[in-house]
Amino acid sequence: MSLTEAPRRTNRSGGLPAGDPADNRSGLHLLTVVLLAGVTAWLTLIAVNNATDFGTNKALLQVTMNMQPLIDDPVRGNGLEWRALPNGLAAPALIAVIVYQFGTVALMWRAVATGIRAMRNPSLGINGYVRQVNHALVPFLLLFVGFLVSGLWFGYWLHLGPVQMVHFTLLIIGTLIALLTNLLPVANRALTEVSR
Repeated sequence: MSLTEAPRRTNRSGGLPAGDPADNRSGLHLLTVVLLAGVTAWLTLIAVNNATDFGTNKALLQVTMNMQPLIDDPVRGNGLEWRALPNGLAAPALIAVIVYQFGTVALMWRAVATGIRAMRNPSLGINGYVRQVNHALVPFLLLFVGFLVSGLWFGYWLHLGPVQMVHFTLLIIGTLIALLTNLLPVANRALTEVSR
């Protein structure tokens, strides 16, 4: 930076002041919005499927909670069978999951919309977008941590291995989106420093 150049300032939200022609945002912003929108669309479809195909999803949850495959197996899961729950609890549990999923996707779609607005108008900054992504991903990650912990409690890895892998995969993807999104201010700051 030469002595005649003034340092470039950003506003409180991490954006450029209105009217500043310089835009040193990284392509990471677009990547995080696309990833978040894709995962949000996926979870929205899961919630819709859970609600519209209630019988199938209730049966899957019931098999997990009543632990019948393990009870019928003479070898596997013998020490876990006391954890089995009555069949009547599957429907209320699924309703709670569906409500939670719809609440989570509402937060996630709000974060996607904020990310798109911040891309279109650099003066808005990215701090609000980062904050909303974090607020949306906390319940998202808790959903899959909850599935993994409760699934482990009912021994679902012994007969529903692929389901467990989906839960692990979504936990990893949510964590990746959180890391990339929280790197946005650092990436933008570095680009601003380089352009001075």
